[in-house]
Amino acid sequence: MNNTGNDAGVTGLLVDEHKIVLARLMAFETALDAFDLEQIHATIRFFDEQVVLHRRKEEEVLFPAMKKHLGTEDGPIQCMLAEHQDEQERIRKIRSLLEGDPGPTSRSAIVKAGRYILDLLRIHIVKEDNILFPIAESVLTDEEKKEVLARMKAIGFCNTECGG
Repeated sequence: MNNTGNDAGVTGLLVDEHKIVLARLMAFETALDAFDLEQIHATIRFFDEQVVLHRRKEEEVLFPAMKKHLGTEDGPIQCMLAEHQDEQERIRKIRSLLEGDPGPTSRSAIVKAGRYILDLLRIHIVKEDNILFPIAESVLTDEEKKEVLARMKAIGFCNTECGG
């Protein structure tokens, strides 16, 4: 049975976390527009402390389970992993630019990298929610789904507490 609803299925937890990330991205966009350093720092902490948990659920649990059915060559999983890497590189760039008091050149680079992250993740989430997660729901067995869900829950939950 395919169930891609937010409150059921093996991917429902991830979809719910995507909603949290999308809300944080809206706040990040506002922070970039105003160049609110406190909120930009809070967003980077959110990625470091919360989004990392979400990414671990995908990279360490869901994707390996799916690879058993889909293979490891080019495909949607490889695309998502590449986008995760791209996101992490941009976060590292912003983090390094935030050291000290960012001057005009650093501010511009922070905003540019931040806007790139906004665009990347908004599209990335649509692809996961509407393409990859339905594939997971259809290829994983009921037993695999139970195991995947248990292992994802053991990692922890992405929440809004970090940086509000």
